[in-house]
Amino acid sequence: MNINTPNFSIIIPTYNRAHLIESTLESVFNQTFKDFEVIIVDDGSTDQTKEVIVDYIHKYQLSNCFYYYKENAERGAARNFGICRAKGKWITFLDSDDLFYLNHLQLMFDFIKTHSDVQVIHSAYEFKTNKKEFLRSVKYPKDSHLNLALLRGNLFSCFGMFTKAEVLLDLKFEETRQLSGTEDWLLWLQISARYPIYFQPQVSGCMIQHDGRSVLSCKEEELINRTSILVEQLIQDQYFIDKYGANSVKKIEAHMLTYAALHLVLSDQKNKAVELFVRGVKLNLLELISRRTLAFIKYLLFS
Repeated sequence: MNINTPNFSIIIPTYNRAHLIESTLESVFNQTFKDFEVIIVDDGSTDQTKEVIVDYIHKYQLSNCFYYYKENAERGAARNFGICRAKGKWITFLDSDDLFYLNHLQLMFDFIKTHSDVQVIHSAYEFKTNKKEFLRSVKYPKDSHLNLALLRGNLFSCFGMFTKAEVLLDLKFEETRQLSGTEDWLLWLQISARYPIYFQPQVSGCMIQHDGRSVLSCKEEELINRTSILVEQLIQDQYFIDKYGANSVKKIEAHMLTYAALHLVLSDQKNKAVELFVRGVKLNLLELISRRTLAFIKYLLFS
């Protein structure tokens, strides 16, 4: 392993995940491919996260694992903090409640060796419960045109995304707290306007669904603010507008509004949900034939 310039820098933002972080770290340090560094950014935890991580590093004498504590500023800022300290040729991000499978890094290394021109890669993943029971796999486009598929919604995981370090010299996560939960999709969209996104189709990690996962609990105002900030950032990105056109931003706004509507109807805020759903459909009629619309109607009428 080259500590000065490892192949991969794995940036792990964490906040109050003392009960989960050790499993995540084990999934990294049990990798069959060993040429990597780990940068853990503790985003102001108030539980025992620091003690768990420091004990883990000392227990296994991990010279390639670096722990940093910073004031809470949400995941975008924590990931950017890690980017500035990364030494690897490639950078990826792992949330502290998700898991690599044993061959995750080896698959990516092998893929890179056979694709000399690649700068951005996404690796397939799946969803499991906190008891590691399979929930569902992610459906990718058959033609693997991930750049265009990304316009229809965020089908990427952070740990599935690998970018050359130089890609992130200018492009970083938006740190606005109000965008938290959508800051990753914004960055992937900005990257997609500049680079082709290659696809590694073998499932090599899992996203764990549990009650504490922040993306599962959102209020109406938060969802609306996310939508407004995302739209504003994309409109201001001339690379994005030149590649995909201004109409693509309307479609993304429609997607976000119907997404918000579904969350609201699930929390029994039906009137507000209908209002947002109608706004979304007015921007893009194709939202009517999405699977999300079927789910929305189901919960609106029968819950």
